[in-house]
Amino acid sequence: MRRITPLQLDRVTRAVGRGDADERAARARVAALSTIEHPGVCVPLDVVREDDAVVVCSPRVAGTPLAEAGRTADLGAWVWLVAGLAEALAALHARGLAHGDVAPGNVVVGTRPVLVDLVGPALGRERGTPGFAAPERAAGGAPSAPGDVHALGAVALAAAGPELRTEAEAWMAPLLDPDPDVRPSAGAVGRGILGCAAPVRWRPAAATDGSAVAPAARTVTDPRAWHWRLRRRPLRLVAVAALAVGAAGWAVWGPPLGEPTSSAGAERAVPAAASSLPDPGAAARALTGERVDAVAAGDGEALVALTVPGSAAWATAAREARLLEDVELRGLTVGVGPATIVETGGGTAVVEVAYGLSAHVRAGPGGARTEVPAERQEVRLALEWSGERWRVVEVSAAP
Repeated sequence: MRRITPLQLDRVTRAVGRGDADERAARARVAALSTIEHPGVCVPLDVVREDDAVVVCSPRVAGTPLAEAGRTADLGAWVWLVAGLAEALAALHARGLAHGDVAPGNVVVGTRPVLVDLVGPALGRERGTPGFAAPERAAGGAPSAPGDVHALGAVALAAAGPELRTEAEAWMAPLLDPDPDVRPSAGAVGRGILGCAAPVRWRPAAATDGSAVAPAARTVTDPRAWHWRLRRRPLRLVAVAALAVGAAGWAVWGPPLGEPTSSAGAERAVPAAASSLPDPGAAARALTGERVDAVAAGDGEALVALTVPGSAAWATAAREARLLEDVELRGLTVGVGPATIVETGGGTAVVEVAYGLSAHVRAGPGGARTEVPAERQEVRLALEWSGERWRVVEVSAAP
């Protein structure tokens, strides 16, 4: 069996599979990518084997990983990022290829934005990055041009600072349409976004204050994939411990409630201010129910989809999504009570929600079972309007 060559400083490597079949697929993908000549596409150099692992070697791209960069507050810099990524995707799509995992972790911002990691997402073992993957991709669909466009929209929103949320949400709404047939092409995005502002090169620095675009973003891999299983085993006990402290709800506060309150006929304590956006109080109640349903079903993708990409709530949900496969919550239900709108305006809202979780059984690895009593929780949710729905930015204790 051939061995991988010594690591060179001008190259980066990534294991994308194992065995002869994966090697053939990776080599075919690299051959197809080699026909692309675009500075925004990092074309791999070679595929080698290290024991049974299939390893892709790619040139090292100078710049700042977008996942680690602070969000931009400059509209021209944001347009420069979106236009550059759209042009790179258009070059891929023109050859009948798709990236499959457009996410902050796969973008490097240097003299221009560059897409990296173009082999692994195409081999059928991955489902994209939660919070960025299109709905059809996250559900297990194959990489596609419309899926890449949806992911581009999510990346663009994550990279926009609070000062740009209104413009970013308005311009990215068509890209985030749940129907892939109505999303614009990457080429159309690259041309159209120039009508928002004149592009200005962005020179990001790595964020050091917790405001990075998406520091915790991780690709979701098919659980049958060999490298996913190897990576997940050490997390099993961590998963049990994390969910043992009440990850079913937004947090654990308040005394046990007995049976959860019924959500039927619940009213908001404070009416929403006049707005063209859907009622954030009703949205907060719905989001609470959807979160508990996702946890009870072990659906990590649904869990992450409730949050704003790159936010504190998103990072927490992404970690929880990776833990859910090791724990099953049996008999968990939720009853959502009143929601109080604390403040709202400009596409953001703060809402307090009270709800009750039923008594349930937590089943962990090795058949371990824990009886979890019913409990009451009250939280304050910071929400943002994404262009299609309210999503959670941050969760804190209700005062």
